Amino acid sequence: MPLTLRIAAVLLVCYVPIAQASTSIWPNQPGALAGQLGDYRQLSCPKQPVEPYTGHLQLHSKYDQSDSSKSTLSARQSKDTQRIGEHIKRYIGGLITAVDQFQKAKNPEHAATALACLDQWLSAWAKAGALQSTDASKTGVASRKWALAAISSTLLKARALSGGAFALSPLQKNWLQQLADQVVAEHQPRHDPAFQYFNNHDYWAGWAVAATGMLLERDDYLAWADSNLRRAFEQFSLSEAGDYGYLPMEVARQQLAADYSHYAMVPLVLLVETAEANGRPLSAEETRKLHLLANFAVRSVLEPDGLKELDGRSQKRVGSHKMIWLIPFLNRYPEHAWARKLYDEEDGDVDNYSQIGGRLKPLYSRFQ
Repeated sequence: MPLTLRIAAVLLVCYVPIAQASTSIWPNQPGALAGQLGDYRQLSCPKQPVEPYTGHLQLHSKYDQSDSSKSTLSARQSKDTQRIGEHIKRYIGGLITAVDQFQKAKNPEHAATALACLDQWLSAWAKAGALQSTDASKTGVASRKWALAAISSTLLKARALSGGAFALSPLQKNWLQQLADQVVAEHQPRHDPAFQYFNNHDYWAGWAVAATGMLLERDDYLAWADSNLRRAFEQFSLSEAGDYGYLPMEVARQQLAADYSHYAMVPLVLLVETAEANGRPLSAEETRKLHLLANFAVRSVLEPDGLKELDGRSQKRVGSHKMIWLIPFLNRYPEHAWARKLYDEEDGDVDNYSQIGGRLKPLYSRFQ
């Protein structure tokens, strides 16, 4: 069966579209220049877009696949994998830079030019149908969803920070929709109740589709993404003392347990924000579980020796950018003691993760 038909079949089975507009987790914040931008699409971007990547996605994991815990780095990745990965990163970096330049602009011309660059870079890849190759390995499939998460997060930021001045063209919407449909089709088999390895990959797929859903006003996308969030709560395991909870699939990463617990918290917290903003609030029990997961993630950094589940293994240092979940989490739950403690220990330097569009603090007045 052709890919397009397989995708359509999956979508029909997965969910029925709901005639309901979606609400972005990041409301419009029109700045002083928002009303002075004019038509940014009439301007030229001084920097040419990175060439659209339309090739294969037969990428190799950075982890040794013979290690069941997937915690040992592979001796080497293929040069092709490294080349393709860097190519996609350069593109995403260019989109994020355009939004940053818009935010920092001191006059309408500079602000409008930044939006023009964002628009033209996006259109270049949309027109070429970039990142849509079906010749993809498991790592290639993962890279597609990570890229979509980064792209859609960046565009949601642009729309919010421009007060809605930045808008998608039909071409751009169609490309994002096609990418989201591919992510759904590739990850839906993992929703089978018998599938035992539902993990951070699925949380990130959920966020990629949710962010796209908020851009395209597709509540059906949000419904699919929300099912990933609820499955995560079903995976929750409570500590013996009951003072924290953890995700077994992330803790199984041995010396990377802390790192992957934080990595998983990023999309989960954003999915919680999406759920709360779109009529799917957490239950009291789900909220309790979220707080206990936050306890584990924080304590895995601040006092790992006190966590039995880490089995005494020395943990790889967690990058501060993976602690970015603290920003939306503390914005919603400012009294959470452990989260506040880690934020303070890091001096608030927990921002700027390219996989969700760079910096989040500009979107939250509590942290500005």
